[in-house]
Amino acid sequence: MKIRDIEMTAVEVPVIPLEEGGIAPYRGSQDKVGTTSITSLIFKVTTDEGITGWGEMNPIISTKVTKVLLEEYIKPLVIGQNPFDLNKIMQAFAPVYNPQINTKSFLTAIEMACWDIMGKSVNKPVYELLGGKVRDRIDIAYALGILDITQTKEKIAQIKEEGYRTLKTKGGKDVVFDIRRTIAMRDAGGDYFDIRVDMNQGYDTPTALRYLRGVEECDIQYIEQPIKVNKMDDLQSLRDRTRVPIGINEDCYVPGNLFEAIRRKAIDIAIVDFEPLGGITELSRLEHVAREADLPLAHHCGWDMGVKLAAILHSTCTMPAFTYPMDSTYFAHADDVLKEKIRIEDGSYVIPEGAGLGVQVDEEKLQFLAVK
Repeated sequence: MKIRDIEMTAVEVPVIPLEEGGIAPYRGSQDKVGTTSITSLIFKVTTDEGITGWGEMNPIISTKVTKVLLEEYIKPLVIGQNPFDLNKIMQAFAPVYNPQINTKSFLTAIEMACWDIMGKSVNKPVYELLGGKVRDRIDIAYALGILDITQTKEKIAQIKEEGYRTLKTKGGKDVVFDIRRTIAMRDAGGDYFDIRVDMNQGYDTPTALRYLRGVEECDIQYIEQPIKVNKMDDLQSLRDRTRVPIGINEDCYVPGNLFEAIRRKAIDIAIVDFEPLGGITELSRLEHVAREADLPLAHHCGWDMGVKLAAILHSTCTMPAFTYPMDSTYFAHADDVLKEKIRIEDGSYVIPEGAGLGVQVDEEKLQFLAVK
């Protein structure tokens, strides 16, 4: 079997607004305007046997430049390859890796499609190819941007009523407001409701310590990436001086930083996304490291649409270290490229069944949602 062609379509979908029960505009510490729509790149990989696999990535540069990269760099690397030869395909990407264009995201999309093809070719779900499930569902951490305290309390009431048990929100701009809002979230959430706060590197170290000491009685699940990457001494110092669990995300993609954080015992959890890692295979390798270190993992969310979400579910349901709910915004997407959206039951994702990734792309809808 050989890969015959690769097609890419950029699609845009609105995010459901707050007043309609959604989360838009979604603001973080690095986002002044707020996200109201999402754009994803959907890849269709076709083999000479007529089997089609689907992949997805976040746009990292303009669609026009991305199409040139696809034609001039990605296609020559991949067309003619056997989709089962993942290691060979992954090695082919290494010479053109560039942090500015991040070909690892392209690799993730292509590798995702290859897993889909492999599963379809043997009529097995991807999770079986990865060794089988260790969990049947993936709990969801409901992702919410920065809101005022009144809006936050109202949203938590809605989230709990809908069956979600974990809230992931943003901070890192105003430490006094962040402390007050976190205390209010704990009061509104009550017992048996987990809260995690992502600072997106928004604090310096003294401010991060001030926040951590201000919320120590709030029983936070963890604080994510409170300070800038490559500050292992400071990260270790923070963990030594607070009871609040500390996690990293952006540091996970800097070569060597996860190993260093583990060696120093500077973190309690890592929040990872297979897209900047290079795909499911690389995620599995990282998970083995975390498991050996008894470090729990949570999967990150990058405004993932149904294709990538299906791949996340198929992979993380097979990996024991992913014991924490995954961040997600999928519930607030106004539409999707799939014929049937991935099911949510009682605040958890149901793993899609069927060959490959277990989902079907609606190609008419794909064209309808395409960025013109």
